[in-house]
Amino acid sequence: MDIVDSFNVNEVKDYITLAKPFIDPIISTLIKPKIERLAKWVKKNDIKDKVLENYFENKFEEYLARTMLKCKNINILILQNQQILLEEIYYPLTLRSSKDFLYQKIENYTEDFIKPFSKVLIADTAGMGKSTLTKFIALKTIENRFAIPILIELRNLTEKHSLIDEIFFQIDPIDQSFEKDLIFKFLELGQFFIILDGFDEIQLQHQETITKDIREFINKTSNNYFLLTSRPEGSLAAFGDFQLFNILPLKPKEANDLIKRYDSISSIKVGDKLIKDLKTKLRETRDLLGNPFLVSLIYYTYIYNKDIPPNKSAFYEEIYTALYKRHDLSKNGWSRLKKSNLDVYQFRLVLRELAYESYQAGTISYDENQLIELIKKAKDRCPGITFSNTNFLEDLLSAVPLFQREGLKIKWIHKSIQDYFLAEFIASSSKKEEILNKIYLKHTDNLLNTLDLYIDLDFKTFRKIILKQLLIDFVNFYESSYKDYLNNKNYPQQQIVLRKSLHYGVDVSFIMIKNLKKIDEKSYLALEKIIKDTLPNDPIESIVLSKGYGYFLKDSFKRKLINLFINRNYPAIKEIYLKPIENEIQINLPYENFIIPLDDKIESPLNNLKHFNSVNKILQSLLFIGPSTRKSYVIDYSNAIREIDSIDKAEKNDTVFDL
Repeated sequence: MDIVDSFNVNEVKDYITLAKPFIDPIISTLIKPKIERLAKWVKKNDIKDKVLENYFENKFEEYLARTMLKCKNINILILQNQQILLEEIYYPLTLRSSKDFLYQKIENYTEDFIKPFSKVLIADTAGMGKSTLTKFIALKTIENRFAIPILIELRNLTEKHSLIDEIFFQIDPIDQSFEKDLIFKFLELGQFFIILDGFDEIQLQHQETITKDIREFINKTSNNYFLLTSRPEGSLAAFGDFQLFNILPLKPKEANDLIKRYDSISSIKVGDKLIKDLKTKLRETRDLLGNPFLVSLIYYTYIYNKDIPPNKSAFYEEIYTALYKRHDLSKNGWSRLKKSNLDVYQFRLVLRELAYESYQAGTISYDENQLIELIKKAKDRCPGITFSNTNFLEDLLSAVPLFQREGLKIKWIHKSIQDYFLAEFIASSSKKEEILNKIYLKHTDNLLNTLDLYIDLDFKTFRKIILKQLLIDFVNFYESSYKDYLNNKNYPQQQIVLRKSLHYGVDVSFIMIKNLKKIDEKSYLALEKIIKDTLPNDPIESIVLSKGYGYFLKDSFKRKLINLFINRNYPAIKEIYLKPIENEIQINLPYENFIIPLDDKIESPLNNLKHFNSVNKILQSLLFIGPSTRKSYVIDYSNAIREIDSIDKAEKNDTVFDL
């Protein structure tokens, strides 16, 4: 609900003139034909004064200009309060399809990419550049004139503000003289590109309603293109008919090129020296350099301390210190006075509490009164620290700019910043063991990035509470499952050992579907209905359709915990290479539309000799850790037993401070 708030009417009108080479062809080829097709409907429904000459054209002209204005400028953490053109810092990201593993570098964006799929899902972890990519795609859609883009930030949706409400607001934000039914009629005719950014940022209490609203909207306006972005999470199963793409991590050379782009617009030039220093620490930083947001943090912190932090948590630690002490790059380190009068430690204490309160609120975007109330709650949890709530908010927006205004809303500058201070909140809490235990038992997916940061802050407690229980659960599963196969010579023992490792932490079920002629949206919706009718209370993470059968994942939280140890060289976690699946896996199940959970029963049709290896291959395909590799991480049984013993000994030898 903020696309109009950032630009005044004159600014939009001025930009219409500049953007005419892009806007006019869209109006003439995409908008006018729709107006002609809708003329009878407008007259029949007696929509008064809506057929004035150029009325529709002018409305869409203004809308396209506002969209281009919004997308061509970008706000980045390392260069606050500066108008940065997207083209100056956008580095072409590479996407990989989960279907055929083909790569696509997004240097431009034409209809050739979206047309084969019509619906695309880009799912990847924090900081990989999803939101920047959606702005780039929206801008290029206009410049290449193949559709009318509508960029929706999904955090703006609530139970009372639906997707069509947001689209209506964007197209006709000021006088709202359009009829909603008319907008819907335009959408039904097609040639729109609906870009839905940040599914993971929808408020949790609204997610089920909004997901249903989005699905119904897509079904009613299926002649359009759709793009959805999100961090990976279970609720994305509702979009099983979208073609999944992941973002490839940046290669070292690409990270260097991105650093050079930052250097070209910064008043302080450190790019060449930073790149030289990174080459000496490439082994330690390769994983971090794959993430575009972390590359920006490396650049920003290097300006001030000429050092490269050793891990992600250290990045956020240094970015906070740099923002607090040396905010303004253009004035060579001049530090703004803090209106709250809080020192660097006091300010941090309040931020931790604010991260907790804002997490409890279920969103990263707030109106001003809501954020003031959250600051008040955070202050109440910090005895001995006094300040004005409004002054603290002003500091968050200016002196220590961890928040930014977007129209009428105020949001964390990046969701991972909230994750970091929430990790600090947990690490400093007297109830941290209880909190970590709850996260583990409740399988809280939306805290995985927070846990990833927590490992660096307090590995001792993470190891004691979460890792120990994860390893114990694995050992129990390993020792109690697939016993009937051990003395059966028909089953290769290597495949049984592999199955135990792959099956742990993965709740997957299969279903036979006869006469499946085409894998399309209707097929997914039909399968989804069967699953929901049979398992109405079970959350579904993902649904996959193949020839003659489908399978769906209900819970993989423990598997995601294992993947937190990528590049951490932890002895109980081992790396395995997954061989490419060259041909489509064939599975023939005996019952149509009957759900068969994967278990260790030897009489299960999934575990007969014909299917055992095929199911292993499917499990392998579910466990790829990322788009650039066929590696996966599993727990090593022998090392797990040794590690549990080591944790127990460490607990017994834990020193208690005694005077």
